[in-house]
Amino acid sequence: MAQLKTIIWYGNDLRVDDHLPLETALRHDDPVEGHYFIRAEELIENRFGVTPIGPRRLQFLYESLEDLSGSLNALGIPLYVHVGHPLDILDHTDRLLFQRSLGYNERSREQDVTAKWKGEWHAFDGFTLYPRAEIPFERMPFLFTEFRKAVEPDARPERPIDRKCEGEARSIEFPVAYERPERDTRTAFPFRGGERAGRARLAAYLNGPVRTYKETRNGFGVDDSSKLSAYLANGSLSPRRVLHELETHERENGANESTYWLYFELLWREFFQWVALEQGVRLFRAQGIRSKEKSWRVDADVIERWQTGQTGVLFVDAFMRELNATGWMSNRGRQIVASYFTKELGQDWRIGAAYFEANLIDYDVASNYGNWAYQAGVGNDSRDRRFNVSRQQEIYDPTGAFRNTWL
Repeated sequence: MAQLKTIIWYGNDLRVDDHLPLETALRHDDPVEGHYFIRAEELIENRFGVTPIGPRRLQFLYESLEDLSGSLNALGIPLYVHVGHPLDILDHTDRLLFQRSLGYNERSREQDVTAKWKGEWHAFDGFTLYPRAEIPFERMPFLFTEFRKAVEPDARPERPIDRKCEGEARSIEFPVAYERPERDTRTAFPFRGGERAGRARLAAYLNGPVRTYKETRNGFGVDDSSKLSAYLANGSLSPRRVLHELETHERENGANESTYWLYFELLWREFFQWVALEQGVRLFRAQGIRSKEKSWRVDADVIERWQTGQTGVLFVDAFMRELNATGWMSNRGRQIVASYFTKELGQDWRIGAAYFEANLIDYDVASNYGNWAYQAGVGNDSRDRRFNVSRQQEIYDPTGAFRNTWL
C-alpha cells in the first residue's frame, strides 16, 4: 500500500511565514509535497483579446515560486509546478491542505476538487486580514465607509504565525515557455518576486518612507507608495504580517496620519475581497454588481490606441506606456486611465480590466475588477465619478516630469 502523503496545494499564498496549511502539514509524520497549478485557460487568449497571465506576470510568478521552492526545500518539502487541473495530477487519496480563495473561478475549482477528493482535506483562511467571523455583516454594504466604520473599531486579526525563510531561492521546473521581459530602468517597481523580497521591501518601507505615505501616495516614484500590493496579491506576504509589522513600527516610532493610511489601504483591499466573495460571477457583468444599464462600446482601434499609449492624451499615454514597459502603474494612474477608458471613450470596462489583469504584476481579481467597476460607475460607489485628465495632470505632473519619462 502506497504511503499517505500530505499535499499543500499552493495558490495565492506563496510563502512559508504565517501559513496555516504548512504548519498543519508539518505536524504530520508522513511526507509533504507542495504543488502549484496554473490554469490552462490563463495561458490562451480570452474573449477580451488578451492572455490573462502576460510575460511580466509570469516572470514575477516564476521568481516567487523559485523563492518558495528554496524555503520549502530547507524544510525537506519539494515544490512542483503544473499547468492543468489538480484532479488530473494529484492522488485523490492523499491528505490535501490549501488556503481558501475568494475569486469566483478559483473557488469554483476548489469546490470541484473537494467534491471529488477521496482522501482527507482541510481548507484554511489566510488571504484576508480578518476572518469572515470578524466581518459584522450578513450582506456586504455597497459603500466602503460603512464597511470601515463597522470593522475598524472592533475587528482584530490574529497574530501572524512566525516562520523565517531558510535556505536560498531554488531553481524550479517551470512548465510555461515565455520570453522573459527585460527590466526597464525607469520602473517604479524595481523589485523581484518572492517572500524574501517582499519581507525586505516591507522592512525598508517601514524604515522611513511610510512616515510620509499620506502626502506621497499619489506620486509616481519608488518610495511614494509601499509597493506591497504585488506581494499581497500572490501571497508572498500575508496581510496579517503587514499589519503586525506596521503596528510594531508605530509602537517603536509613534503613529501618524501616514502610518494609519497604510492600514486604511489594507482595509480597502479587505473590502474588495469580501465584496468579490459575495458577488461571485456578478462581479464580471457589464452592468456590474448594481445592475446599472449602460451602453458600452467595443471599438477595436480605440481600444488598441489606449492599450499602446497612442490616444494623444499625453498623461493617459504615459501611464499606459509605463504599464506596458514595467508591469506597474501607480494607483492614481490606474484611476485616471480607467476613468478615461470608460467615461471619455465609452468602452466596455471589462476590456480594460482584462488588459490590467494580463499586464499588472500585482493583479488581484477582487481589487482589479472591483476598482474597474467602481471607476466605470457600475461598482460599489453610487456616484458616477469622472476624472478630468487635464486637471489631474496639473495637480500630479505640473512640470511634465512623468510624461517626459515615458513619452
